[in-house]
Amino acid sequence: MKPAGERAAVTGALLLVQILFGLHYLAAKIVVGTIPPRTWAVLRVTAAALVLLLVVAALRRSLRFSRADLGRLAIYSVFGIVINQICFIEGLHRTTPTHSSIINTTIPIGTLLFAVLLRRESLDLWKSLSLAVSLAGVLLVVHPHQAGFSSETLAGDLLTLANAMSYALFLVISKRLLARSDPLAATAVLMGFGALGILAIGAPGLAAFRPSAIPASIWVLAALIVVFATVVTYFLNYWALARVESSLVALFIYVQPVIATVLSAIVLAERPEPHVLAGGALVFAGVWLSLRKRTPAPLPVESAEG
Repeated sequence: MKPAGERAAVTGALLLVQILFGLHYLAAKIVVGTIPPRTWAVLRVTAAALVLLLVVAALRRSLRFSRADLGRLAIYSVFGIVINQICFIEGLHRTTPTHSSIINTTIPIGTLLFAVLLRRESLDLWKSLSLAVSLAGVLLVVHPHQAGFSSETLAGDLLTLANAMSYALFLVISKRLLARSDPLAATAVLMGFGALGILAIGAPGLAAFRPSAIPASIWVLAALIVVFATVVTYFLNYWALARVESSLVALFIYVQPVIATVLSAIVLAERPEPHVLAGGALVFAGVWLSLRKRTPAPLPVESAEG
């Protein structure tokens, strides 16, 4: 694929991920209102792992990884799946979807900081400018000073922040391995390790869980989350991560509040205020700046993994 075509494909994939994640906040809030958070985390990740393994088998993709790479994938799953999912869903249960979406906009900042500290990326003017422009746009869209942060949501907000920083670190440390692996196979293995980790934490809640007491509508919503907001999003994120810098993958998270606002306007017939339109324009301007000044990251050689 030519560089221009690859950049377009990556951009499209990351935009689709943010649309699905933008829908996921509200959907997950509804699900955990009926299914206990940790139980839902176990069900979500385990089901996603099974779906991915079935897809890998159907496509006859190889799941062969060296012992060292399996060890790395197991470690990466702790940050990218276990801590990420448990803290996200427990945090969302204790706070609001608005708070969660606002706090998760710290992921691009955390990703860039981890990448620079671990010497995986360099900090330059264009990265700093694109990050600042996009963050300014998010602040215009969501108005965090009006979000009502209080002691009632503090525990959920802190758990959400832990989720954000864990995922930011994951994006940085996993890039080299994902860049030289089959994204689908790597996603399946990561999700499998993550399912084992989450099962160890959430197993006690499964004993008291009664699936028959859950309405069919909740199971339909849960299935949609597993397929679209888990399997599809994780695969596309890892596919993109193999082709561009981790900080660019994270930067697209700034698009989520804009997409959520647009969806509200379409579904709920809400009219966006001028500050929302201006903020959305800044977000996309920041992403455009970042895409314009970056080239696809070269695939690292096998020995580059640290």
